[in-house]
Amino acid sequence: MKASVADQNSLIELQRIDSAISALNHKLKKLPEHELIAAVQKRKIEAQATLEIAEAELADVAIDLKRSELEVETVSDRIKKDEARLNSGQGSPKDLEQTQHEIATLQKRKFELEDGELEIMMRHDAAKAKVETMQSDLQGLDQMELELNIRFENASTEIERDIALKNSERTLVTPKIQKDLLDLYEKIREQSGGVGAGLLLGNTCEGCRIEINAIELERIKGLESDEVVRCEECRRILVRI
Repeated sequence: MKASVADQNSLIELQRIDSAISALNHKLKKLPEHELIAAVQKRKIEAQATLEIAEAELADVAIDLKRSELEVETVSDRIKKDEARLNSGQGSPKDLEQTQHEIATLQKRKFELEDGELEIMMRHDAAKAKVETMQSDLQGLDQMELELNIRFENASTEIERDIALKNSERTLVTPKIQKDLLDLYEKIREQSGGVGAGLLLGNTCEGCRIEINAIELERIKGLESDEVVRCEECRRILVRI
């Protein structure tokens, strides 16, 4: 295949643009915010699951506390009624003595219930504090995710703008290259990791970074300037300076 020196130089210019686009696309995929956002989202899922368990525990303790308060209230009401009966003096001495004994028993029971209620209140306060802390942590993760998303949007917008500019440059360069040479370049580029052409730098192929042997180098030097050369090692188009 033959192609003018201008076409071959335009091909190298195109390769530079395509390499820049590839690098920008790689940069876009590898933005650190990608992993950071994923890590925060994972932490949010874990925190939400733990929060739900803590809220269930708080709900159970709240039921226990309500039950305990009701028991204390019931015993207190019975004590008040017995004390009112005792203070009225109504009933036989035996009945009054029995009422006094019942009051003492109920007061003892009330003290026990109040001790239990205090313990449950402490558990309730601890469970409530745990839930509030976890809710605060979850809100912090939400804020962190929001900030990371903003950073990601800003960074990706900038990179996408650069890619768009490079694509605009590409549309200006491709018409300068004859079709068969451009088609060959695109085919090689697709098969060779995005690099279809490279300069011959001294005795080294820019495409694969491998030195060309002396015999092949002499053969290349003897070719006409419009002859399209392929690297023996990587088969990429080799453009001579």
